[in-house]
Amino acid sequence: MTEYLTTGTNLPPYMIFPKFLLVSGLSETTKLLYVVLLDRTRFSMKNDGWTDTQGHVFIYFTIADMAAALHKSEMTIKNSLTALENSGLIVRRRQGTGHPNRIYVKIPSTQETQTDKKVSARETENCLVERQNIVPVTDRKLSGNKKEISNKYSEKRESKDSVAAYGKYHNVFLTESELCDLQREVSGWSQYIEKLSSYMASRGKTYQNHAATIRSWALRDRPASQKRNYDYEEGESL
Repeated sequence: MTEYLTTGTNLPPYMIFPKFLLVSGLSETTKLLYVVLLDRTRFSMKNDGWTDTQGHVFIYFTIADMAAALHKSEMTIKNSLTALENSGLIVRRRQGTGHPNRIYVKIPSTQETQTDKKVSARETENCLVERQNIVPVTDRKLSGNKKEISNKYSEKRESKDSVAAYGKYHNVFLTESELCDLQREVSGWSQYIEKLSSYMASRGKTYQNHAATIRSWALRDRPASQKRNYDYEEGESL
């Protein structure tokens, strides 16, 4: 039985779902696990004895208890913990044999969690745009070589979408529509953007279409037994 809410209704216990999770590229189970860990950390913040010598708040939460809380297998929980750790959202510290790990829950910086940035009508209607490491091509100072690459890439775009640079090295160029498509089609799309950015920066590789490259890598990664190989034939360039 349910009832309508009124101004005097006492809400049932609830957890905070941070908005940045919506564009994190994490699986739904991993997002839910983070919410549960964050909720337990909030209680630790209100009680004494749950901070280390540096003042960092931690919690104890065994994998078995997490699995029971989320009604998931322990293997699923382990995979989600690894994903959270790789994303920098938690840190686990071993406490010795027979003792559960200390878990430190982290949040992105204030700048990275800012959600009041103005977006176009297309973005608002169709997708959530990644807010990290986005630098419009027209606003960046590029070297001669990078400027030439950017111009060539922009000239091949016949749509009205603006091209923006993504990734740690600001060298992955995507239009708004391409980013929206990747968010809908590719699981872990943000990790692929960072992987492509680092790969091109370290190897000096260039690709004709970055969205197509990310989609191709994702397709190659789907079969678990298939060996991953991100090498392409020489001569491919922007």
